[in-house]
Amino acid sequence: QELSPSRAVPAPKSVTSMGGQQSAAKAAPGPDGQGDASSSSHGKGRPANNQVQLAVSVLGGVPGATAYHSSVIVNGHEFFFSDGGIASSGNLMSHKNPQMPDSKPEVIDMGMSPYTGSQMQAALERYFISGTYDLLRKNCNSFSDCALFYLLHKRLDKKYRQMEKLGASFSGMVQAGSGGQYQPNPKADGFDVEKVCEAIDPDKVWKTPGQATGGSTVTSAEAMRAARLARLSGGGGEGGGYAGDAPAAAAAPAPAS
Repeated sequence: QELSPSRAVPAPKSVTSMGGQQSAAKAAPGPDGQGDASSSSHGKGRPANNQVQLAVSVLGGVPGATAYHSSVIVNGHEFFFSDGGIASSGNLMSHKNPQMPDSKPEVIDMGMSPYTGSQMQAALERYFISGTYDLLRKNCNSFSDCALFYLLHKRLDKKYRQMEKLGASFSGMVQAGSGGQYQPNPKADGFDVEKVCEAIDPDKVWKTPGQATGGSTVTSAEAMRAARLARLSGGGGEGGGYAGDAPAAAAAPAPAS
């Protein structure tokens, strides 16, 4: 859930009811100004045939600020993050609010991805495990941001994540203002969206010779031995991963006794 100035939120042009059909969904431009991932090099030439959408619901807020919940939809299947970890549903279940039964989430077309929802979940689940949710520092919008980056190399609009930045600077004030209802989750300490995006980037190439994400590998046993020797001698450098993503160096054979 996020807070952002209400004046920054334009009136939605397309709304999809939970489990219903989308009507004139608005396409979000990517880094190159296009709304279709197939127009970029993302995915190393794989066909971009998985539809990606962003679902956003207004939860409430205070004068001048609005609270949001977001999730990512891949081929009609919703993925979202909560205290139970990454979950999925087929009918935008996470946007159903008993207190607002008539509310409908905005569904925005984000583009086409070469990656499936299952691939995205597998890449992100180690960073969004059960019990690590934090209302301000690691929430549903943090997950949506990382998911969109993995799928499309696009980022969640900053207007949905203003509260994260505010909370990082004034968490004590938020605690006091909530009457103690918000307590920072120590299991979210050290979480960094930017580091996660760097680690999960499917187009990232390891600096270590012969290692690359996305399926590129060495082509012969000789090349593999050369890569291992380079790594053992320090010539390979760091893998650039997060939370142990870098490949472990191959163990040197023990000298003969």
